[in-house]
Amino acid sequence: MYDPLLYLGFFVLYTILILIFGRHGFDRSKSLKDFFIANQRLGTWSSVSTFGATWFSAASMLGFTGLVYSYGYSEILFTTVCWFLGAALMVLVVDKLYDFGAVTVPEFFRIRYGSTTLQILSGLILLFSYILYIVIQIQGFGIVIGELLDVPYTVGIFLVFLFIIYTTFGGLHSVARTDMVNFILIVVGSIVAAFLVLDEVGGISRLHAAVGQQYVTFGKGTHDPFSPLPEGMWSIAAFISSFFALGLGLAANPQYVVRIWSARNKRTAYRMIAISILLLSVVYLSLAIVGMGGKILVPAGSVANDDEVFPYMMTEFISSPLKGIILISIVAASISTANSQLLLLASSVIYDVYQSVRKTALSDRRLLIYTRWLIVLLATCSLLLSLTPLNDLVGFSGQVWGIIASTFFFPLFGGLLWKKANSQGAILSFVGGMATYLISFLLIPEDVSRYVHPAVPSVIVSGILFFSQIRRS
Repeated sequence: MYDPLLYLGFFVLYTILILIFGRHGFDRSKSLKDFFIANQRLGTWSSVSTFGATWFSAASMLGFTGLVYSYGYSEILFTTVCWFLGAALMVLVVDKLYDFGAVTVPEFFRIRYGSTTLQILSGLILLFSYILYIVIQIQGFGIVIGELLDVPYTVGIFLVFLFIIYTTFGGLHSVARTDMVNFILIVVGSIVAAFLVLDEVGGISRLHAAVGQQYVTFGKGTHDPFSPLPEGMWSIAAFISSFFALGLGLAANPQYVVRIWSARNKRTAYRMIAISILLLSVVYLSLAIVGMGGKILVPAGSVANDDEVFPYMMTEFISSPLKGIILISIVAASISTANSQLLLLASSVIYDVYQSVRKTALSDRRLLIYTRWLIVLLATCSLLLSLTPLNDLVGFSGQVWGIIASTFFFPLFGGLLWKKANSQGAILSFVGGMATYLISFLLIPEDVSRYVHPAVPSVIVSGILFFSQIRRS
């Protein structure tokens, strides 16, 4: 079943496409606004592609499928629904975001609150959290390339290192153009995967009949894999906990705010969110079918961890040559998220931290040179951290989302929706949310964190501190 020449052919074709589309921004990024937000010129399809491809990461494609494989359809509630609710919150602030003329979220904080301190603090938080998230994407790429080309994991992660540097060097113009290729592959690959798995197991009815005879383990009990709330009221607690981390984290995530700013106008931004959610719904439903199919095709213990179920299933149980598209779509998901985060990370460090602490301003040309050098440095750091693979990609990424929710949510949304919001409240909210998150992460036991994610007390403390200063003013 395993055909390395087939996979190599798909990989070479994908590489050629990325090389062609990736150089799009090399001669177009002549200013910081060009480099960071494509000078606000992205049309509807470019915006949809870069929003959707940035959203759909290796954690989504590998981790989500592995969660459905282990726990059933209920994981749609605890992950996908939470993310979509976060996107709905973003719609509330699209109009207001356009009023500030910022190119980064930390710069928005400086403009809105008149606080350089908050701009620097938020830039440093992005440095810490986004490096961790880029590691997840590199690991996802390494896992898939290992299956795709039968090469060691270390070779796979070095390849993604080259891909993300190349596609990031041209700024958002290059990222958005390559995302058009990546998002098409993600959507098509997910749908094709669902159809191939259904064909292998004998159709949707036989799949559900076979899966219905199995049970999934939650906590100390076993439950029906079709149950939307497998733990009763405890499932409600788990959903609320997930929403605090994934939903609020997505709503406040700077990489999606930048996609709103880069859209040609407000109408394009609204359409971008709506169309992206529609297409992503199809992708998640397709992957849910793949995950359930894995319960039939992949015996327990066949893979080291659930994140490897999807590529293992494609290589070992699917014989169609179309599986090459599927595995390349996982590669596309890894690269399209990693380069977006690397771009935002480098821009925040140079534009929001380095430039803020300097006494004299630098030209756009000089800042762009520094940004590109930093892209190489940060990508190298992420590569080195990826040498030790992580287990549970979705769980680990949930910690990153939780940090963003605990620090960015109230300063961002509060600053947009409450005129009386002030810098004291924003800084207290930011620092208090981060401190509470670190304490909660250390003190909350792992088996309890499903029901009380560290983001829950952290977001609550962040909100209390934010609004306490509004009342005083």
